[in-house]
Amino acid sequence: MLKNDPQEQPETPQTGALDPLSPPSPSTTNPWLDRTLPAEARLESYRSVIKAEGHALLERVNTITDEEFNRLENAPETQRIMRELEWLKTVTPTDFCKEMDRRHIPRELLGKNFLGAEGWKSQGIDVGEEPPLPATITEELLNSECPLHPGEIIKDTHLLVLVPKTVNGAPYTALKLDELCATRKGSGDKLIYDGADWATTWKGRDWASTAQVQNEWVLIPKSDPDPTKVPEAKHFRSKNIAAQQKVHDEHYPEYREVKTLELMTAVLLNDLVNGDPRMLDGWNYLRCVEPNASGGRVCVGGFFANGLGVRDGSGDGGGDLIGRALARKTN
Repeated sequence: MLKNDPQEQPETPQTGALDPLSPPSPSTTNPWLDRTLPAEARLESYRSVIKAEGHALLERVNTITDEEFNRLENAPETQRIMRELEWLKTVTPTDFCKEMDRRHIPRELLGKNFLGAEGWKSQGIDVGEEPPLPATITEELLNSECPLHPGEIIKDTHLLVLVPKTVNGAPYTALKLDELCATRKGSGDKLIYDGADWATTWKGRDWASTAQVQNEWVLIPKSDPDPTKVPEAKHFRSKNIAAQQKVHDEHYPEYREVKTLELMTAVLLNDLVNGDPRMLDGWNYLRCVEPNASGGRVCVGGFFANGLGVRDGSGDGGGDLIGRALARKTN
């Protein structure tokens, strides 16, 4: 992007211009998301808004200092506008509609189970620009039967959660999440329990201060398989990690193990945004991928009124019924 760029100027933005990044409403506020319109009309409606954003950006460029310009040029929002303008130069109406549907259909299907940048923003937390959704998160996948809960559909049994690289400009870690949750108290208790020695051991572990390396979408089940409904799950909820691994390999190869930060993020953001504390409530604990201090695994669960438990000490927690934290493989 250059100051005083002599290229063709896009139209002047209209008052109350539509937001190309906003989630679609039931009435399809943004016409480029209305699949009843012709492809050409959808493309032109989107092109007009992006060109208007580009024009507003150029107007701003010519009224700021060189230092402000350098910051603006590298800003994620500027980069997004430039990418879209470049893409719109060559995209066909048919390919445009396919891409718009790929970007937005998962939001529509998942509803409250879609926890992206807007979900974070609702809690006063800025996580920057959302990354593109993985190409594997398709309408077909979300409408398919859930292998962990036969008879139910993935869009109903899973959350699609944005695990950010930064929050409010700071690196995102489990310790940072703990800090954020400390300001959101219910009946006098933190969202992450710290009322016992075992409940704070994790804060001194390396994984707790390791920053998330990139913005990442995680498609994570809201609960592990129910042993009363899925025969192999009786071995999946076990203190025997080797037996648990065997069930994982044989029955759930399309899933991977989950980092503690990913699981904590999903559970707590779902509670904050949706008011849904049912993930990992009671004595339900899930093992994460990180080893704990005694050769086992870090476990997260026990989401009682006094907060979510994180165990990284001498015991896994949760008695004999310890599940495994899983997420759908997306690459």
